Amino acid sequence: MCPRSAERFEQIKDERRRALLRAARVVFGRKGFAAAKIADIAAQAGISHGLVYHYYPEKESLFSATIDASVEGWDTLMELTRAQGGTPWDRLVYVCGQMIAGLREEPEHLLMTVHVYAEDASPGLRDVLRRFRLRVIGDLEELIQEGQRAGQVEQRASAELSRALVAIVQGLAINRLVEPDAPLPPLDVVLRILKS
Repeated sequence: MCPRSAERFEQIKDERRRALLRAARVVFGRKGFAAAKIADIAAQAGISHGLVYHYYPEKESLFSATIDASVEGWDTLMELTRAQGGTPWDRLVYVCGQMIAGLREEPEHLLMTVHVYAEDASPGLRDVLRRFRLRVIGDLEELIQEGQRAGQVEQRASAELSRALVAIVQGLAINRLVEPDAPLPPLDVVLRILKS
């Protein structure tokens, strides 16, 4: 195999893996972990059922990889947020705006979490999600604390505010499941809990 074709082969594998993770996120978000079938994910990705197992040996490893991709997306969002100019409030507005936009574009990220907590999921899956949730809460708490030091955010316990913000966004994700066509509230309504 010549270097160019080996490189192209790796590119195809990466593209297929990304498509598979997108499809898994959609299926897990809509059906939940327990009800989702590998065949559903393969059909959503437009690949053969057997090829899914080439990338992920079982459904749980595919779910974990989907969460890992969400973690990478969150890390990228936080890098972009921290690189934003302006005030700490501006950074909070940016990150929350991106989270709300994510609900519009890909509500499945949060819906996957909701399903796993509502189902009798394995402790391993719950632990993966718990670590991710704590990471999100911790990152938001840091931004809230910066805003508090600047006098731009309510002087309450930053952990409470961070958890409340995550709960609001998760609630909006559930609402998207129940009422997919219902409009999301304006960002200033969501951020009202933080404003001093």
